[in-house]
Amino acid sequence: MIIRLLKWLSFAALLLVFSVVGYVLFIQLSFDSTKPIVNYGSVDTELFTDESQTRPLLVYFGGSEGGNSMTKPSNVSERNLYLDAGYAVLAVGYFKMPGLPEELDRISLDAIYEKVIEAQQLPFIDSQCVAVMGGSKGAELALLLASLYPDIDGAVAFAGSHVSFASPSFRTGASTASFQHNGRDIPFVQIPNGAIPKMLTGNFREAHNIALEQGAQEAANAAIRVENIKGAVLLVSGENDHVWPSTEMSDRVIKRLEENKFAYPYEHIVAPGGNHFTPQSDYHDRAIAFLNRHFKTTCQSETNEKKA
Repeated sequence: MIIRLLKWLSFAALLLVFSVVGYVLFIQLSFDSTKPIVNYGSVDTELFTDESQTRPLLVYFGGSEGGNSMTKPSNVSERNLYLDAGYAVLAVGYFKMPGLPEELDRISLDAIYEKVIEAQQLPFIDSQCVAVMGGSKGAELALLLASLYPDIDGAVAFAGSHVSFASPSFRTGASTASFQHNGRDIPFVQIPNGAIPKMLTGNFREAHNIALEQGAQEAANAAIRVENIKGAVLLVSGENDHVWPSTEMSDRVIKRLEENKFAYPYEHIVAPGGNHFTPQSDYHDRAIAFLNRHFKTTCQSETNEKKA
């Protein structure tokens, strides 16, 4: 009786696996990348500041969870740290909100940058002092944006990457770019078929390692041109990041900056024993200290010189 039950359970488990795999293949094979993305170019922003004084602007991006992370009640304390330090915070949501793209798939960097420009033009924002920051895919986005737009004066990447990875969308099967610039895909590293078993079993870190190893040429093409950033760069990673190898990838960013004789301050802080979320939860005070020292004082002095 027990043996028969075990056989039926094994058969049911196998049937479930085949059903899931079949469903995944059906969704991905029926995906048409030529169809326009619904709500393409739509961006959600909310500005937090004290309008009675001119402040430097920090633009914050969440990651693959979607929504507008810095507007959420769970992140009020983190947001207030930056406000109390004298910064304005522009919280940006770029997918998975009403009126926005449903998935992190070919998100328009140009549309996001337009929102940054709008905030820059407000009378209580120091237009000469703008830095971008984010966590995980939001860190990837921050580094990309800073590398493409020279009037961004600094970047902070929590648990970030040295390359742009494919869209994490289940529907696209990681076959499309996460971001676009001037209507063209940002080159990306695709998650290969050989990494799918790791993804399905929750070993995301190893899946990304496989993608970087098997797609070495893709990785070279998808490397973020961080040497083009016109300001200080801070990287914070978790030593035991379980989602992707952010420490090793942040080290790659540092190496690229060194090789290109980067003219601005840069630093990589590794959270001992930290996971993927540790940098975003425990290192805002270190980020503020870095920004105060290498971003705020520098850009504000440049602003004062231009006024003089």
